[in-house]
Amino acid sequence: MSDLFSGFAQELSEKARNANPEPEKQYMGEDGFLHCSICHEPVQMKAPEECRNIFPSGIMDKHCRCVRERIERDEAERKRRKAEERIAELQRICFTDPAYMRHTFEQDKGYSPAARKVAEWYVDTYHERRANNEGLMFMGDTGTGKTFFACCIANALIRKGVAVWVTTMQPLLRKAGDFSKADEVMHQVQSIDLLILDDFGTSQNSARNLDLMFEIIDTRARSGLPLIITTNLAPHDFKEPPLELKRIYSRIKEMCWSSADSPVRMSGADLREIRAKSAHNSGK
Repeated sequence: MSDLFSGFAQELSEKARNANPEPEKQYMGEDGFLHCSICHEPVQMKAPEECRNIFPSGIMDKHCRCVRERIERDEAERKRRKAEERIAELQRICFTDPAYMRHTFEQDKGYSPAARKVAEWYVDTYHERRANNEGLMFMGDTGTGKTFFACCIANALIRKGVAVWVTTMQPLLRKAGDFSKADEVMHQVQSIDLLILDDFGTSQNSARNLDLMFEIIDTRARSGLPLIITTNLAPHDFKEPPLELKRIYSRIKEMCWSSADSPVRMSGADLREIRAKSAHNSGK
């Protein structure tokens, strides 16, 4: 144990000596140790008795304050870069359309405060929602902000390190129906932290698509992980679905219709038209 401790002390001393200011930026203090001329802290200390065989002089090197602060800054920067790289990777996984990355709460113009409140609540309580397998449904006409707020949730959770996947049903059905891609896509459906299905209900309901759709929704339900859906469908479509859709809609209601806050009813003017007119007028 003594040899192990001595080796560890020697390694620390060498690292400190290499990191400390150059000899010309040091001076001998009244305590008999070299000091840093910048922060005036000692860059040496008394070596432990167990290490006298390594440090015959009884002195070993240590970090001064300015070196410790530099190491802390470097470590903070390393962690920041690593976090940014992780976010970039999560964004790559999450979005098939780069435009979705711009859908953030900061870009909200305040047209749907109630929807924003629910979206922010979901982000703030995500871990509880995940534990209870509680999703959300944004329901309303085209252009009312369903996709925007779903992507706001995705972007906010990505910043917290949560893996999210935003996709529409049609390309998902194509991949699930492709033998070479089926295993990969079903694994992602099953394992991603949060799955967001945009524009649900717009795909063609062929017998093949219905089977694949049920497999996707059922796989997600059995994973115990949450699902968020945006849809143009109305509440009565889920309450009285056609027979061929009944088991699919039943699974969705179990996951996305499980709280007083869901479904989120989106209404009002088409925000895309409003933004287009605003951009046109500002360009005049």
